[in-house]
Amino acid sequence: MKFMNRRIVIYIFIIAELMLYTGFMYIDITGMASYVFSGWLKFTGIILCFLYALLIRNQKEDKTDIFILRIALLFTVISDLFILMLDIYLIGLFTFCIVQALYLVRIRRWRNQSDLVTGSGIIIKAFGRNIAVTLGILVVLLVFKVKIEALVVVSCFYFISILFNVIDAVSIAFKSKIKRRILFAAGMVLFLLCDINVGIFNVSGFIDINGGWFTTVYQFAAIAMWMFYLPAQTIIAISGLSESM
Repeated sequence: MKFMNRRIVIYIFIIAELMLYTGFMYIDITGMASYVFSGWLKFTGIILCFLYALLIRNQKEDKTDIFILRIALLFTVISDLFILMLDIYLIGLFTFCIVQALYLVRIRRWRNQSDLVTGSGIIIKAFGRNIAVTLGILVVLLVFKVKIEALVVVSCFYFISILFNVIDAVSIAFKSKIKRRILFAAGMVLFLLCDINVGIFNVSGFIDINGGWFTTVYQFAAIAMWMFYLPAQTIIAISGLSESM
């Protein structure tokens, strides 16, 4: 993709995402239209992120890195199809775990400046760390007699995965000062903020939210999930660009 063409595509992409973002945020805040319409605007924004990543073409690009990003964004589309559009949370969370596994690979390639073969041992160790921490959390939950269901297990593993990915991505961004890594780290931080609000929103199923400060927090979380999420995915998609942007 030539330099000027790249500029045009990125501007069109950002303007389109801003239009969708403004639309569903207005609906979510005011309730002036149906939740279904808001959902379609959100899902369209996620699809655009994937389509944008497919347009990245440049001889200077790290083709393996771009491939990983595209597959991760494809699984992000699949995840939102199940969670946002179909209300099937277990499968959606499982595919989000695949997204974070792919981002773990992307981050570890950056950290160790290695390909998938020579860096596989380090990637496996990081993946094992995530599993070990998840098991530790599940043991604690069992001690407190929390019912361990499949959704709880997958949710714990997913949150641990994104948490470590954010820590690693931010660390690499500060050390390298490379544009695409800084963009990716920023996107991952917003991604985590979205998931924190998702957690707060879902806590309502376990505690009473009638009255008190939590009602305000709950109402904010209901809007903040996508307030952070679409910008996160947009920035992550843009992080596929080379330093020549």
